[in-house]
Amino acid sequence: MPLRARRAWLATAALGALGLGYVGGNLHPPDALVVQTHTLSTPLWSGPPVRVALLADLHLSSEDDLERLAVIGQQVRAQRPDLVLLAGDYAGDPAFLRRQGHHVLVDALAETLAPVAPTLAVLGNHDNWHSPEDWRRAFAASPIKLVEGAVVEVDVPGGVVCVRGLGDAFSGAWAPVAIPDHCAGHTLTLTHDPSGLLHEGTLETIGLAGHTHCGEVRLPLIGAPWTPTDAPFDMHCGPFERIYPGLTSGGLGTSIAPVRFGLGTAPRWELLTVRTS
Repeated sequence: MPLRARRAWLATAALGALGLGYVGGNLHPPDALVVQTHTLSTPLWSGPPVRVALLADLHLSSEDDLERLAVIGQQVRAQRPDLVLLAGDYAGDPAFLRRQGHHVLVDALAETLAPVAPTLAVLGNHDNWHSPEDWRRAFAASPIKLVEGAVVEVDVPGGVVCVRGLGDAFSGAWAPVAIPDHCAGHTLTLTHDPSGLLHEGTLETIGLAGHTHCGEVRLPLIGAPWTPTDAPFDMHCGPFERIYPGLTSGGLGTSIAPVRFGLGTAPRWELLTVRTS
C-alpha cells in the first residue's frame, strides 16, 4: 500500500474510532456478523443450480478471532451450502501467525468449514506477503483444496461445477489459467483482488473475489477515501455485471485499523445462489 494512501486511510479510520461511527450507529464491532444472500443468474450458465458460501478476508489475529470463526461456521452450516469458497487473507497480525503457525489456522478453517461442504481456497495478498509456501503446505495437509492456478471439478447436488482459482493481482501473484472445454458454461472463478477478474480471458465465467472490505471506512457523502484495487468502482463491493455476473465479498475482518465504519461496511460473508435464467 502506498505510504500516502496508508496515512489517509489511517486518518479516516481514526475519525471513525473517535466517535463519528457511534453518532451514526455505523461503527461495526468485529462480532457484528451479517449474512448477505444474492442470486447470480444468467442464461450463459449451463450447470446445475448451486448454493455457494463465499468467505473472504478473515484476518485472524487473536484467540477471540478463532472463537468468532466457530460462530461463522455455525452460520454457514445452518445455511447448508453446496460449496464453500475462501477468497484469501486468512491471517491478520503477523505476530499471531508466527505464534500459531500456518497449520493451526488452516486446521481451524478446515475443522469449521470442511464438514459443511466441499471447501476450496485461494491465497490473498497478506498470505503472499507472509510465507506463501507455508500456506500451500498447510492447505495440502488439510481437507481444504487450494485451487490457485488450477481448475477443479466439484460434485454438487444435480451435477458438477468447475472452480478456477486465480492468483492475487494485488500482490503480483496473478497468472492466467485456461478453462477446459468440458468446464465451459459451468465454471466459477475465485480470486482475491477483483481486478484479477479483468485480465484477458477471465470474463467468461462467474467471478468471485474479496480483498476490498467494501472500503472498510466510508464517510457520509464521500464514501471510501481509498480502496486497494485497480478494479472499477462497480466491482468494489457486492454484485457486478460483466459478460457474466459476479460478486466482491465485503469480507469478515479488518486490515491496518481495527474498525469498519459507514454504511455497507459491516463484516459479512455471502450466500450465493448461482443458476441459469
